[in-house]
Amino acid sequence: MKVAIDAVGIRGHGGAAVLCELLHWLPEVRPAWQWHVFLFERSLREFDDPPVCERVVLEHVRHGDARWQRTGWVNRHLPARVSAVGADLLFSIANIAPSRPVGPQVVYCHQPKAFSDSGVPAWLLAERVRLLVMRKLIMRGALASAAVIVQTNAMRERIEAADRRLRGRVRIIPGGYRTLLQDPVVRHSVRTAIVSSRRPRLIYVTHPGIHKNHLALVRAMPMITDKYPTASLLLTLDPSGDRKPYVRAVRRIKAEAEQTGVGDHVVWLGILSPDEVDFALRESDLLVFPSLAESFGLGLVEAMAAGCPIAASDLPYAHDVAGDAAVYFQPRTASSIADCVVEVLRNPETRAHLAATGYARSRRYAYPSIAEQVARVIEGSLTW
Repeated sequence: MKVAIDAVGIRGHGGAAVLCELLHWLPEVRPAWQWHVFLFERSLREFDDPPVCERVVLEHVRHGDARWQRTGWVNRHLPARVSAVGADLLFSIANIAPSRPVGPQVVYCHQPKAFSDSGVPAWLLAERVRLLVMRKLIMRGALASAAVIVQTNAMRERIEAADRRLRGRVRIIPGGYRTLLQDPVVRHSVRTAIVSSRRPRLIYVTHPGIHKNHLALVRAMPMITDKYPTASLLLTLDPSGDRKPYVRAVRRIKAEAEQTGVGDHVVWLGILSPDEVDFALRESDLLVFPSLAESFGLGLVEAMAAGCPIAASDLPYAHDVAGDAAVYFQPRTASSIADCVVEVLRNPETRAHLAATGYARSRRYAYPSIAEQVARVIEGSLTW
């Protein structure tokens, strides 16, 4: 059995985490299978080639870099390569699958913004148009697939509402927390920045996309520091990054912090490894997660696995993932964020309960179980 995996389109962040974990665990749960993986050349993505076993072949491609090229890759180059490598099935892990496949295929959809305007302001017209086009491409590939894998019930409802023909084909398989090294490595600079920051420590683990809603969190900080003058806000952002969109987004967040008078309370941790994320969460008092749109919410499960209490957006994706292991606020209102955070900080019993509940809940997000569920969907799609 040979499975082709199309990961072209994944450049980093949560998509890269899912890809790397599955490339480790799928060969573990199906040791007789072979895997042929298409992914961008290293210069086109933020993560290194994942370590793989001998039954996994990585093929680097440049096709699909520009937005208009992605359609050409998916619908022309990819089917040809799938046939050439003799794959029995295509597993498209980057949202978009061929609309005319050469054989059975499964698509993994983790792009919530394509199915909702949440987190995309009305004035970003070009972005809204881009997401509308992406939605149409996703749906064309989904309709040609035996199964569509999503990470939450909220995503399943959105996709099935977009086209009723997909009802019964959408499978919910959650994401998971990343596998840590047996001997965790935490850079000295990162460790020092965390342990030298003042308490209580609030942390938000994510990249600076506009839907991540950093500005609302920063605007809540003056109300939080009014009650807790020594509070720190740890952000996994790097103001000295070299990618223009990234730098512009971080500068907006930094300018907001200075303008609201909480610049000295923000700690810029930079982009962290999984080991460093785990260390940061274990050393923090509360994860504050105000994101407006998620296919899953990697930071939520990593916080639960680390025993870090959670305050999150009162939105379906967060309830699906965290359940009663979090307290919730209205993410568009800074005062709601602040009130929720202050209430949790005032109550150590609440923090202890959230940490214990989250740690127990995190067991359902272990990747060996997730990989087994994915493998079963693939097996069930072979005769479609």
